[in-house]
Amino acid sequence: MIESPEIKNIILQLYEKEGSGGVLEFAERFYSRQEGLLFIGTDPEEWYMDHELIISLYKESADAGLEIKMSDLLAYSEGTVGWAADCVKVNLPNGNEVLVRHTYILHKENNEWKIVHTHISVAVPN
Repeated sequence: MIESPEIKNIILQLYEKEGSGGVLEFAERFYSRQEGLLFIGTDPEEWYMDHELIISLYKESADAGLEIKMSDLLAYSEGTVGWAADCVKVNLPNGNEVLVRHTYILHKENNEWKIVHTHISVAVPN
């Protein structure tokens, strides 16, 4: 695997859009429409395998105004598969700060990286 500035840039765009608006357009462009798409959120009920359901999730959060402080975003690829992972601080509109872990798997479709898997979690001490 090699480091992937291209994938890193896609995830950085996502973080930026979540804070400044435009996250819905980002999701519509960068989430795959292929079978096998999966989005796992922090809530036990957040298990989405449908592009339209994922887009509706982003519609609900489009105006949340989340501020994301990146720590050490990793991004790698090999051939048509890539992945990214990060642990970020999210400043919520109510002033609370949450440490959130993200992982993404991407697949190159028609020469463009598309997200095929997202997993978001909040760490719980052992």
